[in-house]
Amino acid sequence: MNIKRARITTDRDRLRGRPAKLAAAALAAAFLLGACGDGSSDVIDVDASIDGISLDAADASDPLPLSTEESELVLTMTNTSDSPQAIRYLRLEGEMVGLTFLTYTTRVGVDLGPGEQRTVTVPLDFFDIDSQAHGFLLAKLALYAPGDNRELLGTDEFAVDVRGSVTSTMALFAALLLVATAATLFINLKGLAQRTLPPNRFRRALRFAASGLGVGLLLTVAFSVLRIFPLPSVAWWPLLLIPTAIGFAAGYVAPGAVDDIDEEELEDLRELDDTLAAVAATVAAESADSNNNG
Repeated sequence: MNIKRARITTDRDRLRGRPAKLAAAALAAAFLLGACGDGSSDVIDVDASIDGISLDAADASDPLPLSTEESELVLTMTNTSDSPQAIRYLRLEGEMVGLTFLTYTTRVGVDLGPGEQRTVTVPLDFFDIDSQAHGFLLAKLALYAPGDNRELLGTDEFAVDVRGSVTSTMALFAALLLVATAATLFINLKGLAQRTLPPNRFRRALRFAASGLGVGLLLTVAFSVLRIFPLPSVAWWPLLLIPTAIGFAAGYVAPGAVDDIDEEELEDLRELDDTLAAVAATVAAESADSNNNG
């Protein structure tokens, strides 16, 4: 009878393993597809500098410093298309792990004919930048056309070092992420030690995958907040994917609580026990009768 129950448990675990494998494959596909962005062709060539520092020179190894002090943007725009272009808005954005933490928008009224180039000076006042971000960010200077659609005309990508406050949105996000990751790790490790994890392998895998994702996010955020290096998407996507996959695998193979058998299955097993016991008794009785007659 113990063999029968072991077979039932093995079959149940095998069936549970199928959705777990499919979920792991779907998770990997989602990460990989998310890392691939759609390219866009610029019709305006952008060459800019802030406080005399060229944006082209402000790369990840030497980010452009930004603070609450007033700055000056010198912007050179060249229309590389065959049609006139109207430029109305300029936006500076800084992002980390695909999330925008720095935003600054101002109006620029410039009309360019085909092949025309013009240089303008734009004053910048980052009066609230200290409440938005703190640390290294990958930034983008974008030019937009007028109208409801606000068509993107040109961009210039660079890196910034935001001299913000430790109470900024970005710093608070990092602190909250640290607390959440530590909490999920504590709960999962405590459940593992006390054998109170869910009996379902897939649920255990998802719980540990969440902890792995938190660890990956925390590492990525630490690179920016601690001013180590602003990670591009080609770097932080694997940094999220690998710990998540490791956590998923660890949760899948981790021992869980004893999987209770439901009442219907237990009743079937009892009936099977009684039937086997009756058959065994009948066989034993017939064997005894045969020996006596012999």
